[in-house]
Amino acid sequence: MESFFDSLRSYDFTIYYFFYNLGEGNPWFYRLFFFFAKFGMAIFLLSFTYLIWRKRINAFICSFIAMGLGAMTDLIIFVFWRRPRPFVTHEDIVNPSLSLFSVERMSSFPSSHTYIVFAIAISVYLYGHRRLGIALLILAFGVALGRIGTGLHYPSDTAAGAILGVLSGVLAYRFVHKYERHWEYATAQPEMDNEFSK
Repeated sequence: MESFFDSLRSYDFTIYYFFYNLGEGNPWFYRLFFFFAKFGMAIFLLSFTYLIWRKRINAFICSFIAMGLGAMTDLIIFVFWRRPRPFVTHEDIVNPSLSLFSVERMSSFPSSHTYIVFAIAISVYLYGHRRLGIALLILAFGVALGRIGTGLHYPSDTAAGAILGVLSGVLAYRFVHKYERHWEYATAQPEMDNEFSK
């Protein structure tokens, strides 16, 4: 069993180092990884502006609930296990592009940026905004690769973040979709009462 986990850790680092070297050795990939790692989440937060503008409040609420579910799970994992960042474990060969964020003490598993963007993307997609949802899912993969390519996370960190984000989005959608009729009824009831009182 130990050799199995050793093999997984070896593959994890091999994939991580491939993307890290890709960014370090190619200016185009470096800029792309850096952009997604640093500014990718801002694109997702801007999508909230679209949801509010289109009055898609349920999708907006669903996204926040999904992020909350992901954050609670992340906190539980953080209490019991704090995985060192790859550039801390392999500081002799890795010099991360985003060390200016001072994230050395933060746990590497799961990637919080990744679960947040996937939670938002899935929430938007499930609420019928298919084109925007697909675009956000593609961008979410970009954020995940950016976090690896800049040396901040192992692939397993971002994979776990993606799974957590998707599951959080699905659970949040089921919760909001179950109760949205009650909310719509409560909102419409005063208007109906006013109509009958005329």
